[in-house]
Amino acid sequence: MENLRSKPFWDRSPLESLADGYKKLPRNFKLCMLATFIIGLAAHMYCYTNMLTGADDAFLFSEPHSWADGAAGTRWLLTVYFSIIKNIRMPWLLGVMTLLLYGVAAWLVCETLSITSSVGIILVSGLMVTSPTMISSNFYLTSAHMYAGALLFACLAAYAYKKWRHGWIAAFVFMLLSEGSYAAYIGMTLCLFFLCSLKELLFDQETNDKHNLVRHFGMLFLFGGSMVATTVICNLLTGGNTQGRVQDSQALGLQGYLNNIVSSVKQVFDFFLPGTYITYFHGERVMYSLFLLCAALSAVLVVWLFAKQQLWKRPLGVFLLVADIICLPLAMNVIGIVSGWVHTLMSFAYLTPWLFFVMAVELLYRRPDLHKDLEKMLRWGYSLLACVVAGLTVLCGIRLANLAYTKAYARSQMTLADTTRLVERIESVPGYEKSVTPVVLTGYQSTRYPGHPAYEATNSLAGIGGDYYWEQSYCAPFAADAYINQHLNADMNLLNTKDDSFSPEAAAETLQELGYSADADELTAVVDALEPFPSENCWAWYNGVLVVRLFPY
Repeated sequence: MENLRSKPFWDRSPLESLADGYKKLPRNFKLCMLATFIIGLAAHMYCYTNMLTGADDAFLFSEPHSWADGAAGTRWLLTVYFSIIKNIRMPWLLGVMTLLLYGVAAWLVCETLSITSSVGIILVSGLMVTSPTMISSNFYLTSAHMYAGALLFACLAAYAYKKWRHGWIAAFVFMLLSEGSYAAYIGMTLCLFFLCSLKELLFDQETNDKHNLVRHFGMLFLFGGSMVATTVICNLLTGGNTQGRVQDSQALGLQGYLNNIVSSVKQVFDFFLPGTYITYFHGERVMYSLFLLCAALSAVLVVWLFAKQQLWKRPLGVFLLVADIICLPLAMNVIGIVSGWVHTLMSFAYLTPWLFFVMAVELLYRRPDLHKDLEKMLRWGYSLLACVVAGLTVLCGIRLANLAYTKAYARSQMTLADTTRLVERIESVPGYEKSVTPVVLTGYQSTRYPGHPAYEATNSLAGIGGDYYWEQSYCAPFAADAYINQHLNADMNLLNTKDDSFSPEAAAETLQELGYSADADELTAVVDALEPFPSENCWAWYNGVLVVRLFPY
C-alpha cells in the first residue's frame, strides 16, 4: 500500500485524508472515544432510539431563542447550541453528538490526571458516560449536547491551566464558555484542579509547594473572575433583566452566601450516605459497601503517602494537603453556593472520588520506590479493589440507565395518551374552532395529573422533585402547552401558558391582562361548578373563553 505521507494532500482522496488523520490521533484519544461510544451506547441506546422529551424541553425544537433568552438564566450560549441542532430531528444524531463531546471530555480528564493505561482510560470513560448526571441530561435530550458542551469546556479549562504555558488565559475563556453553557459543571474544573494538586503532593517525589500555592490563588481568582464576568455578560445581554441563578446570586447577601456554603457541603455528604436512590450506588448495598471499603483504603493510602513523602518536613505542603481535602467537597457542589439546592443534573463533579481511585492506581504503579512486600501488597490490594469498584459502578450505571429510560418511556406514553384524550375532549366542544377559540386550563393543583405516580428511579434521575412533569405531568401551564401544541401539534390557542400555576385567580389575572372581562371570584365559582377532566362536565364558556378544569381538588 502506498504511503499516504508521500502524496501531497491535493492528490489524496477524502478517504485517504481521513485515514491519514486517524493515524495521527493519539492512541489514548482513540481508545477513550471507543470506550465512550461502546459503553455509552450500551447505557443510552434506548434513549437515543426513543425520543424522551419532557415538558421542560419539548418546546426547544421550534421556539426561537435570542441571546437575552439564554442569558436570563446564565446560559448565554443557548442560541449557539440550538442553532447547531435546529435542523436535527433525530434523537440518534443528538445522542451521537453528545457522546462525541463526552468522549473528548473523558480524554481531557485522563490527560489532566496523567491516566495513560488502557484500563484506567476505559474506566474513566465508562464512569463519565454512565454517571447519574449523564443519564439525567438525556432526560432533556434536546439540550443534552449543551450539558456535554459545558462539561467539555470545564475539562478544557482544567487541562489548559495544568498543561499549557500561560494556560490561565485559555482557562479563563473556557470557564466562561462552560458557565455560559451550564454553570453547574464549573465544579468539574475545580475538582480536577484539586485532584492535580493532591497528585503532586502525594505522588510526585519532586514538587514545588510555593509554585503549587501560587496556582491555588490563581485558580481562586480565575473562578471568581469568571463568575463575575458571567454575571456581567448576562446583565449586558438582558439589559439587567436576569432570572434564575443570576438573579439569585445578585440578591444574596453575605449571610446568604455563608448559609449556602454550609448547605452545599451538607448536600455532598448527604449524597454519599446510604438510602439515597440518586447516588452512584443506586440503592445497591454491595456497591455502597465496596465504595466505603475503597474510601477507607484511600484514607490509609493518603496517610501512608504522607509519611512516604515526609510531608511533615514541608509545612506549606501540609497546609496545601489539608486545604485541598477540606475544599474538595465544596468544589464538588460549588453551584450550591448560588442556588442553595442541587439535583442530579447539576452534580457531575460528584464523580470525583472514583476519579481519585483510578488516578491513585495509575500513579502507584509508577512509583519506583515501593520495595517492601507490605508496600507492594497494599498497592496490589488497593488497585484490585479500586478497579472492581469502578467497574461495578459502570455496570450498575448501564443497568440504571436502561431501567430509567424504559420506565420513563412508559410514563411519557401514558402522559401523551391522556393529553390526546384531553385534546379530543376540547375539540369536541360545540363551537370550538381550532387555533381560534381562546382556551384556559385551570384547577386546583394539589394532586397528580393525569394521575399516574412516577417511577422512583425516573423521578430522581430526571433531577426533579414530586412537583414536576415525570410525576405530575402538568406542573404548570407551560408544560400543558408543550404536550398539547409541541408533542401533539394540536394548534390550540391556550391563553395562560405563561402562568406559574393553574389556579383560577392566576387565570383571571391573565385574562384581564389580555383584555378579557374576568373576575377571580366569578371564575372560581365557574371552576367549582365543573367536574375535573376526564369527566364530560369538565368545560364551560366564560365571557367567550373556554374554561377547562383539570384537577379534582
